[in-house]
Amino acid sequence: MSKISREGYEQIKVIRNALDSMYDKLDKAEVYTKKGAKYESQNVFESVKSEFEVIAGIVELSGTWEEVQ
Repeated sequence: MSKISREGYEQIKVIRNALDSMYDKLDKAEVYTKKGAKYESQNVFESVKSEFEVIAGIVELSGTWEEVQ
């Protein structure tokens, strides 16, 4: 089992809040790219979804780590 200090865990919670905020913003954002003569919309979040899942998984797991003094 991994270990973490109280201060480290508090910083991870800040990261979690930032991820939640970015997720909310990116999940609604659409970018338009030119394809030939017209523009097509793309969901920006889909391009970074797997990275979000990895980071969120580690952040979630950190709540089970043993605290060190």
